[in-house]
Amino acid sequence: MEIGVTIYPHFITKDKSLASILADIKIKDYDFVSLFPHTLGLIKNGVVVEKKLRSLETTLKGVGINYIIRMPTSMNLRDHVYHSRHFRVARAVADVAIKLGAKVIVMQSGKTGRLDLEIEALQSLADMLKPFDIKIALENTFSVKDTLYVVENVNRDNVGFALDVAHAFLSAQGNEEKLLDDVKLGTDKTIILMVHDNFGKLFPQVEPEDALAYGVGDLHLLPGEGKIPFGKVLKLFGDVPILLKVKDPEKFPKIPTKQGLIDLLLSL
Repeated sequence: MEIGVTIYPHFITKDKSLASILADIKIKDYDFVSLFPHTLGLIKNGVVVEKKLRSLETTLKGVGINYIIRMPTSMNLRDHVYHSRHFRVARAVADVAIKLGAKVIVMQSGKTGRLDLEIEALQSLADMLKPFDIKIALENTFSVKDTLYVVENVNRDNVGFALDVAHAFLSAQGNEEKLLDDVKLGTDKTIILMVHDNFGKLFPQVEPEDALAYGVGDLHLLPGEGKIPFGKVLKLFGDVPILLKVKDPEKFPKIPTKQGLIDLLLSL
């Protein structure tokens, strides 16, 4: 079972370089990392910065760990007003993936706007990436059903589903039975499974600094710190890659080893 870890941009500081973070993850026996190349200065105004690209390539080869690429979280290919700007950045990220030799690009499905625009854009990106054997994994922003509708209508072999279990739990409003029913809808199309924890509560809407106290929202907690039944979820899948997404920079260095995470998830 392949398991990876997301490296969020704020983890990289003047005291902690990308190379040292990658080394720490490799020591814990993880198989790959998820990177946001645009936050590393690789894309400026929708254009790839070649000089920065070479530097990142050297770092990745030096550590010797596999990697997948993340689109910006602001990406919304449903946005009919600024669609061309979003698509320009999406193409640049796709170009980075090609040049780095990454085999998976993860992006969140749009929240609002025109579905037809997102579907057409994904078809175009998929056709661009197919000769390089690169897959697009479309992540459910919240609703599993909505994202699967897009994946099915894109109808490309190299476009699949990135199932974010925590987002699905929020969409199910903490209802375990509904969560498992929703997850079952996407098992066949899932090419990567994303894990982090929360309490399945969307309301009341509170300020970010109050969210944990209320147990509200997309908290990105370590598995076991919330209410998600990961053991039951994993039983629905075969050998699918898993990606851990923990945003707290203080908790990130304390994540368990790969085997420790597997044991933890199965116990929940």
